[in-house]
Amino acid sequence: MPLSEALALFRRLGVHVESMSPSDFTLAYFALAKRYHPDRNPAFHDLMANINVARATILNTYRRVP
Repeated sequence: MPLSEALALFRRLGVHVESMSPSDFTLAYFALAKRYHPDRNPAFHDLMANINVARATILNTYRRVP
């Protein structure tokens, strides 16, 4: 998933990654995971899968920044 799509997904979910530290982003991700996890809400299985892919993309970007 391209970074722009990952950021757009999180923005739609109310998480503005650009203004967050990596630790704040992690906390926001866990809040989303708690809300949209398929064990709690089976209808959100695809959304949670997309959130996980987007998170991986964003974390890879954080790791590349010096």
